[in-house]
Amino acid sequence: MNSDSLDPRWVRTWAADITTHLKSVLAAFDTYYPFPPGQNEVIPAGPDQSSLDALRAQPSTPPDLITFYQVIHEVTMSDIGNGIFIHAPDDVITQLADGPVLLEGDNTGTIFASNGGGILYAISPDNTVRRSRDASTDSGFEPVAPDLRGFLGQVLDAAAQFAATRTPGDI
Repeated sequence: MNSDSLDPRWVRTWAADITTHLKSVLAAFDTYYPFPPGQNEVIPAGPDQSSLDALRAQPSTPPDLITFYQVIHEVTMSDIGNGIFIHAPDDVITQLADGPVLLEGDNTGTIFASNGGGILYAISPDNTVRRSRDASTDSGFEPVAPDLRGFLGQVLDAAAQFAATRTPGDI
């Protein structure tokens, strides 16, 4: 494993840090907003790994995405900006039923995350994370992080910034 690859311990630390920021946001939520909070949680992976096995069987799934899903089942942050969501493996498999998404040229990827505005995030076999230009798989994708670890770092930064300032970072 190279030094930039995801390690399960790193993912667990990332999840704990995200959870800390979510707790901070939720503790003061009613001070800032006239409505109740939505779902905001990191859901750990459970003992049933069948959907992960199905994802692992997809030839274009990068190892770092598998490592992430071995630790985390899903991330829902409804109230961080307009929402940040890392989809459950079942949802990723459902999306892949139509085939991988075309990213650029002949490069394809796997959609694994989105935001509340419908922007999609896809990871390519080389581990690069890209975001859709619009709320569509046909809108084209642009790079946002060199790898999944970099993307998760951006998600953490957005959650930390929102917890501190109530303004989201841009991913």
